[in-house]
Amino acid sequence: MIGSRSARGALVAAFLVAGGGHAGSAALSQDAATSREPAPPPASEATVIPFELADNLVRIPVDVNGQRRSGVLDSGAGAVLVDRQVSRTLGLSEGASAGDAAGGGNEAKQLLPVTISRLAAGPFRLENVAAYAVDLGNLSSSAGFPVDVLLGAPAFQDGTISIDYTRRQVTVDRSGAAVGCASPISLEIVHGTPVIEIEVQPTEGEPPVRLKVLVDLGTRHSALVLGGAFVRSGPGQRLLRRAVAKEIGFGVGGAVKGAVVRVAQVRAGASSFGPLDVSLTSDVPAFEGTGIDGTLGVPLWNGGVIAFDYARRRLCISPPEAAGQAQATDVRAIRGHADEQ
Repeated sequence: MIGSRSARGALVAAFLVAGGGHAGSAALSQDAATSREPAPPPASEATVIPFELADNLVRIPVDVNGQRRSGVLDSGAGAVLVDRQVSRTLGLSEGASAGDAAGGGNEAKQLLPVTISRLAAGPFRLENVAAYAVDLGNLSSSAGFPVDVLLGAPAFQDGTISIDYTRRQVTVDRSGAAVGCASPISLEIVHGTPVIEIEVQPTEGEPPVRLKVLVDLGTRHSALVLGGAFVRSGPGQRLLRRAVAKEIGFGVGGAVKGAVVRVAQVRAGASSFGPLDVSLTSDVPAFEGTGIDGTLGVPLWNGGVIAFDYARRRLCISPPEAAGQAQATDVRAIRGHADEQ
């Protein structure tokens, strides 16, 4: 766990880019690497920017103090994180350690406070950003491309953010319009990150277990990861007895060991998902004593759309199985205002 309360906003980020060892694309295209983003439109308009889906991560170019870097949009990071090697190259002044990142793996990685004068990525424009420098080398190795910057909480706090995995587009709408959603899910903001309540039904006929999970664009290859007290509980132990042991991901601290098992159903608000393969682990300190039991990950909505509305404290998920006309209608509803621009 991160040593100081002030650093807990970044506590999950070490695991957020976790998943299997699948390699993403090696680099941004030359055009993406050299082009400059236009000035952002007035706050009343929605802006749509393309992204590269690399190893299930939302990869976008980021300018840090005028230098182009490889960034990842990450709802699970409660702060902006910059790789330590990049921090040194940029000449950022690193403060005293705020503690260790509480993510997956067994290697301790210190979080060092830094201030970024200017950070820009499409419509995201931040100045004098309080960030953390941390060794992201393990994440870069597992993702197959350089993870220089994790663009976390500050990017989600102004307007609604919709990520369309089919069109490979991020829509940022600062008009104040509500995100259209057939089945909105209530969320709370915990240390800058979106957390929702879910119910997990381990087997048919078994009573559901109520848990809190972080909705994480960086949990790459598991629809749901659970740890902490749950894996030590009666239902968790019963699931573990029939689970298959495997390496379930790769965090800032290295490989994350665990097991995979299928549960009957997972519910979030009025939405139901299942049967669903779930990863169980005791290898993530961020799930210990933080009030967060796990993370909801990209496979749940990959091929669909996910939208974050922090102002109204709600989340919208259009999952990949919403095919045909039903999916098209849901996608249009979520994109709503942006499609009218």
